[in-house]
Amino acid sequence: MPRPPRFTIRAASALTGINQNTLRAWERRHGLIQPERTPKGYRLYSDADIEWLRLVQRALAEGVSVGRVRAYLEAPGTLEQLRGQHAPRHVSASRGSRVDEVSPAEAGLKGTTTMHLPAGEPPQGNGAPALASFVERMEQAALRFDRAGLERAYTRAVGLFSLRHAFHHALAPALARVAQRCLDHLADAASERLLTAFAREKLLGALAGLRPLHQQPRALFACLPGEQHEITLMLLSLEVGLAGVSALYLGADAPVGAVVQATRAAGSRAVALSATLAVPQETLLHLRDRLAALPRHVRVLVGGPAASENRDWLEANGFGVLPLDTEEAAAQVLRAIGRD
Repeated sequence: MPRPPRFTIRAASALTGINQNTLRAWERRHGLIQPERTPKGYRLYSDADIEWLRLVQRALAEGVSVGRVRAYLEAPGTLEQLRGQHAPRHVSASRGSRVDEVSPAEAGLKGTTTMHLPAGEPPQGNGAPALASFVERMEQAALRFDRAGLERAYTRAVGLFSLRHAFHHALAPALARVAQRCLDHLADAASERLLTAFAREKLLGALAGLRPLHQQPRALFACLPGEQHEITLMLLSLEVGLAGVSALYLGADAPVGAVVQATRAAGSRAVALSATLAVPQETLLHLRDRLAALPRHVRVLVGGPAASENRDWLEANGFGVLPLDTEEAAAQVLRAIGRD
C-alpha cells in the first residue's frame, strides 16, 4: 500500500529544490498540486506528489510554460517519456562505492587515507544536462566564490533528479574536488570553506524538513574532536533522514560535551561518529562513559577508514563499527534505533 502523505512543505522544498512560495503559487494559481492538509491546516505531500513535482520541473526545463504544464503532462506518452529520460540508474551500494584518497596533510600528518563515496554512472537526460555536469558547475562556482551560481546549480540538480542524487553525485564530488585542489595549492582554502558551508546548510535544511512531525532526533551524527572530513558523514545522515528518521547533524570537530548535551536533550538512541584519519581512544572512552550515564541507552557507532582499521579495539570496548559503504552504514544506524 502507498505510504500516507508525510512530507511538510519544507521537506517538499528540500526534496525537489522548489521554493516554498513557488509551491504555494503552483497550488493556488495553477492547481498543479493539491497536497493534503492536517487538522491544523499544514500541507502534507506524499511520495506521489514529490514525483509529480519533479515531472513538472522537467516539463518546465523543456520550455513548457507553467500555464500549459498540466495539459502537457496529461498528453499520452509524455509521463513515460519524461520518466525514462531522467530516471536515475540505481547502483547498489556493495557494487557502487568509489574509493577516494584523502591527504591528511591539513592535520599535520603524512601519507593518505581513503574514504568511500557513492559511485556508479550518473543518470543521463535527453535534452537536459547530465547530472555529472553539475559537479563542474558547483566546483567552478565555489572557485569563483559565486554563491548565487552555486545555488542555481544545486537547485536545478535537485529539481531534475532528486535530493539524494544531487547530493551524492554532484555536491559531494564537487566538494571532494575543491578540497583536493586546495591541498594541491591550486585553489584558495576559502573556496572549500564556502562549499562545505553550503553543503552543511543544504543538509541541515533537508534534515529539518524531513524530520517527522513532533519526532525528536533519534540519531545524532558528529565528527570526532579534531576530525574535519565531513563528506561521508553528511551522506550518511542524509540517508537516515530520507528513511524517515529524525536526524541531528553536529558536523566537524564536535566536542565531547556538545555530543553528550545534544544526545541528552534530544533523547537520541544512536550516535554515529566519523573517524577518517585516527581513532582517539581516550576521547572515545570518555564519551562512551558519559553517554552510558544518560537515562536512555545510547548505541555508539563509529565509521570511517580509521574506524575500520581499529575494528578490534572498538568492538572490544563496546562500540559498533559502521561499514564504509554509505547505504550499509545507514542500514546499521536504523537497526541501532530499532528500525529494520
